[in-house]
Amino acid sequence: MVMPARMMGKLTVEEWRPLIASSLVFEKKIKRSMRGRAFLLTGLPVILALGGTIGVAIVLRMSWVVFLYPVLLLPLAILGGRSYNSDLKKARLEADTQASVVVGKNSLLDVLKKIDLMGLNDIEKLKTGRGGRRLASLPSITERIENLRTVSSLNSYAAT
Repeated sequence: MVMPARMMGKLTVEEWRPLIASSLVFEKKIKRSMRGRAFLLTGLPVILALGGTIGVAIVLRMSWVVFLYPVLLLPLAILGGRSYNSDLKKARLEADTQASVVVGKNSLLDVLKKIDLMGLNDIEKLKTGRGGRRLASLPSITERIENLRTVSSLNSYAAT
């Protein structure tokens, strides 16, 4: 787990607990279960496209058909990557939800609100969607807060 140096001294030890809990749930529990899905979204289509291209080339006796492989590969890779990023984003929100059960929803919400008020550059980039590909799989701080609020309101609605 990587702790940003710029956050040193800005959060107390108790405020780090919910963030670490969410990160551990994501890394140790959720991300591991996503590996098979990642292969199905990216690896399997690439293998099938290669096999299909070679099969068509052999059947039609046209070796030039193999050059179509990159044309097939690029859209498959792009679609698989986008789908995986979307799944990662949902998984990170799920990690927040699971961690909030253990450490307390209010403590996690309070820390997220405090970080939001700090106005950090990378946090603001995520909020505006200017984070680029590197941050595409990360939910913004606003999304994380809304997710926890939504889950808590759904739980209280289900309890009644």
